[in-house]
Amino acid sequence: VWVNFYYTLSTDIEIQNFGVTSIEDNERRSIGNYLPNAGNIGLDYAWNYYFKAIERANLCISEIRKSPLLVNGTDKEKTLMNYYLGEALTLRAHLYCELVRNWGDIPFKTEPTNPDGSNFKLPKTDRDSIYDFLIDDLIEAEKIVRWIDNTPDRTPERVSKGYVKGLLARICLYRGGYSFRKSMKMERGSNWEKYYGIANQQCKEIIENGAHKLNPSYIDVWKKLCKLEIDRTNNESLFEMGFTMQYSGEQGYFSGWRYATSDKYGYQNMGALMTTPAYLYSFDTKDTRRMVTVAIANYNAVPKQVLETAPLNLRIGKWNKKWMTTDYINLMKKAQGKIVTGINWVSMRMPDVYLMYAETENELKGGPTAEAKEALKVVRRRAFQATEYQEKVDNYVNGLGSKEAFFNAIVNERAWEFGGEGVRKFDLIRWNLLVDKIKECRSDNIKIVKGEGEFSYIPKYLFYKYSTVDTEELDYETLNLDTDKGSGDISGYTKVAWYPVSYGQNATNLQGFVDYMGAFACGLDGGEGTYAKSVTAVGRHLLPLSQAVLDASGGLLQNDFGF
Repeated sequence: VWVNFYYTLSTDIEIQNFGVTSIEDNERRSIGNYLPNAGNIGLDYAWNYYFKAIERANLCISEIRKSPLLVNGTDKEKTLMNYYLGEALTLRAHLYCELVRNWGDIPFKTEPTNPDGSNFKLPKTDRDSIYDFLIDDLIEAEKIVRWIDNTPDRTPERVSKGYVKGLLARICLYRGGYSFRKSMKMERGSNWEKYYGIANQQCKEIIENGAHKLNPSYIDVWKKLCKLEIDRTNNESLFEMGFTMQYSGEQGYFSGWRYATSDKYGYQNMGALMTTPAYLYSFDTKDTRRMVTVAIANYNAVPKQVLETAPLNLRIGKWNKKWMTTDYINLMKKAQGKIVTGINWVSMRMPDVYLMYAETENELKGGPTAEAKEALKVVRRRAFQATEYQEKVDNYVNGLGSKEAFFNAIVNERAWEFGGEGVRKFDLIRWNLLVDKIKECRSDNIKIVKGEGEFSYIPKYLFYKYSTVDTEELDYETLNLDTDKGSGDISGYTKVAWYPVSYGQNATNLQGFVDYMGAFACGLDGGEGTYAKSVTAVGRHLLPLSQAVLDASGGLLQNDFGF
């Protein structure tokens, strides 16, 4: 949960709930607001488990390469052992990628630990060298693993060729993108065109193969995940971390719709992964992803959805208890505390491949090619009804005539497609947009609450009623999220004050919101207003090594980047 959730926060669309006076809590809230120190209790957990897993991968790789079955076995035995080798290489690359993108330069070990411990303590290796090594490993791995539709169980819980290529593309974009360096500023990796070229080719090959495609229904992607169902029809997931109910999986508990305890759905869940009004209002009103991604209500004990009228209470809605298995709900009915869900963490979905391909085409060719535009259109067609294709897909994409316009469209599309999935932070870092987007997020949210500027259209009151299809849920078709219908009562609807009234015209609420947004991600750039901080360097997104790691190194390791 630390890596999947807390380390991916905060962005212009994803935050975790915190208090402005307790933001430096020495654990997840400090990490989520870019305020970690070497004593933070959330650092060792992920670091230690990732290096344990890397040690096991190193053992697998070493022993498989020496295996008699690989060297002298039958063709069938060699094929099988090569597949195992490809899986181990890919999993090691996945693990190291997580460590590097969170810590930067780290100790890098690719052989099992020697019996005498002589290679146990290692200095840091430059991140670019690590990425180059992983790229070579994945180029080897993609030649010896199979596409998912040619594997026996056809499950994204095992490595297949699509994910090897997708991870290779992702790492190449990190290698060619920006990150915070020892110079104490953001710098781009060398020879970025080479790495973007590799990413472009790998994504193209995934698309052309056709083993992975988009589920025609965006909401069905999340319903299947919540039900613990594998989509073998579309294979939209290239790789998922396989979790088990009661043992692992925080999605649907930490993230997703918030539920109060009820007789129907059982014990409450936390729903602590938050989003903002600016994200809600960034979507096109016809985009079907909008109300799937942003939960603007919670479930009370009745149970019924109740509008969240406080701007700090919006959540990512892709995980919903009512979509989950009967077994899980029955467990929750007996629960007196948290029960983890078993919902898999999706490491990569096929829309990521299309958008990486579109992005690299645009960057390498100096503007959007026909192939780049078509890749973007594929993702947008799923997001809109067919009646909207002409305006929202074809006209929109064809109107992106310049490299800059197309790049900005990619930045936006990835926000709308991947909200809450742990993708956004690392996109913004590699584009060197993290600080700018955080500042924009603060400003836009305050303007929304005040009903000012480009957000002056936002209604002062919402009028709602319940669906006749599912009476637990609000009728979103008639909800006036984007249309001011005045302040008078409307027959058949319940009226609630929306942001410009509930917060913008309430001095206490408004000041609290302004303080909160100023403190949000304040370790990155100092923040704004009452709770502004003094920061060592603007844009420092990396984590420090924990004090325990420093002590265990015997002085070999030290913290860089001003920690």
